Amino acid sequence: MKLNVKAVDLEFDEKSKKLYSEGEEVRSSVRHLDEMRDVIFNKNFINDKNKNDILYYMFRAAGQNMNDSVFEAHNMRYDVTVMNVYDLGGEFNKTLGHYHPVAVQNLAYPELYEVISGEVLYILQKVCDDGHYDVKLIHAKAGDKVIMEPNYGHISINIGKKPLVEANLVNARFESIYEPIRKAGGGAVYVTDKKRVILNKNYSNVSITHINAPKIDFLDENKSIYDEYLAHPEHFIFLNNPEFLLWKHDAWELSSQHF
Repeated sequence: MKLNVKAVDLEFDEKSKKLYSEGEEVRSSVRHLDEMRDVIFNKNFINDKNKNDILYYMFRAAGQNMNDSVFEAHNMRYDVTVMNVYDLGGEFNKTLGHYHPVAVQNLAYPELYEVISGEVLYILQKVCDDGHYDVKLIHAKAGDKVIMEPNYGHISINIGKKPLVEANLVNARFESIYEPIRKAGGGAVYVTDKKRVILNKNYSNVSITHINAPKIDFLDENKSIYDEYLAHPEHFIFLNNPEFLLWKHDAWELSSQHF
């Protein structure tokens, strides 16, 4: 399948599970079932026969070789993730989940996701000052863009009937933080294959909001995030400077910040 990027030819071969940029294979890494042992609901599901099953494929810096200078100028990275349809012992297939480190003013780096194909439920979770967990369940489909807000850990869940293909833009200089979600036995909720939400008993005092992906007014909904970034890097200031999410978007100017 062709990805929705016009600036570079990105194509995912569904049979070989390989991504090509202008005909050249993009390096990938995979997440095996055994790596998810600590974070799935049914801890007894993994065995010697299925432990090496591949749950999803990660293609870092996909297609950036064609526009290296623009991405490197702002320390940006464009990734593609392809998640199989897979039954995790009664739970939908999902990513391991992670948090981001603090960028500035106690605000962690955000991240921008785009659904290219399929259907996803994003879990965003944050521990608040009073100790309770604010959890947002955001339902998104092809064409939707979702901001992983500062200080929220996040997990992608493939709730569709076909592979999920999603892309993200994120600062390229930090390393994601996986340990808190591992230690807690997964995210604040598990989502079963019947779309039932089950609370993770390792979290207390959880508030849950379930919404559809909201429109992001300052991004062109008709462009891929790759193409939009090349055309208007100023729209992505917030990925390096999360405080910009607290300001009026119509006041964003490249000359006014250190992007």
